[in-house]
Amino acid sequence: MTAKRLFWILPLLAAFLFATNALAQHDHGDHGKKQDDAKVVARVGDAYSLSTCPITSKKLGSMGDPVVRLYDGREVRYCCGGCIKRFEKDLAASLSALDAKIIADQGPLYPLATSVVSGKKLPEKANEFVFGNRLVRVADEKEKAEFVKEPAKFLKALDAAVVTAQGQDYVLTQCPVSDEKYGGDMGDPIDLVVGGRLVRVCCKDCTDEVEKTPAKFVELVDAARKKAAEAKAGEGKTDQPKEKK
Repeated sequence: MTAKRLFWILPLLAAFLFATNALAQHDHGDHGKKQDDAKVVARVGDAYSLSTCPITSKKLGSMGDPVVRLYDGREVRYCCGGCIKRFEKDLAASLSALDAKIIADQGPLYPLATSVVSGKKLPEKANEFVFGNRLVRVADEKEKAEFVKEPAKFLKALDAAVVTAQGQDYVLTQCPVSDEKYGGDMGDPIDLVVGGRLVRVCCKDCTDEVEKTPAKFVELVDAARKKAAEAKAGEGKTDQPKEKK
């Protein structure tokens, strides 16, 4: 091989080796990212079901798709990325404030007068806390510790209590996602519990839609329940006779 030919081949060979090495590093980097993603903690408990950002109180979706973050498995949704740092600046205080909002939101619909752990009647001042965006009431700190050991078990029991409490007087007659009537070709409806509310859908595909925007369906069910309650209250009223002048 002549020196002239080597003059052209060697630079090309070097460029090829450099590109191959860079590609290998790129692939390794992507692989590492996938491994890191696999280590991300899965969501624990319910999706974030409040309709507003915990920082700005703006309606989620008003500034584009909400930004989702997990904290030890607990989901929080923000109106925009700029709210994340503000929330995380004092994470303990931010989560405590969020707990207060969730307790206020879910408290009126809490389905049990007994502890979900022991089955005993709750004291007048129950020990209440938020786990995975779900309000939980137990008798004392000892029962709370028991709950935390097996949260999936007790959250399932709490879901069942919600379905029992709200299922008989469920206000919707058709799926809030597809507008299909329950039953028929779709089979038996599927009961979901979102933010302490029963949301009944017609099929598995619709459960995915509820998962994407849980607050939308919480608001829809709340509005339907309020309308039904107002209609029921009006049934007992009779027209008052007009006073004679």
